[in-house]
Amino acid sequence: MPVTTDFISNKLQVRSNHGMVDGKEVIKSRTYSNLKETAVDDDLYAVAEALADLQAPAMEEVLKIETSLLVPGV
Repeated sequence: MPVTTDFISNKLQVRSNHGMVDGKEVIKSRTYSNLKETAVDDDLYAVAEALADLQAPAMEEVLKIETSLLVPGV
């Protein structure tokens, strides 16, 4: 049975390293929603880098979170 996908949303998550606290590494993240479905990965990473330049701790990693609905075909 073929399955199709219906786009729901894209989110960009920027994680930054805040160092060690009580012997544990602290990683904090900020999530940006309402991205266009057609947003290109290179452009999303460029935006993440620009946002990271405005934040004090260094950027650790960038995640693109895609949400789609899987619909079974007939």
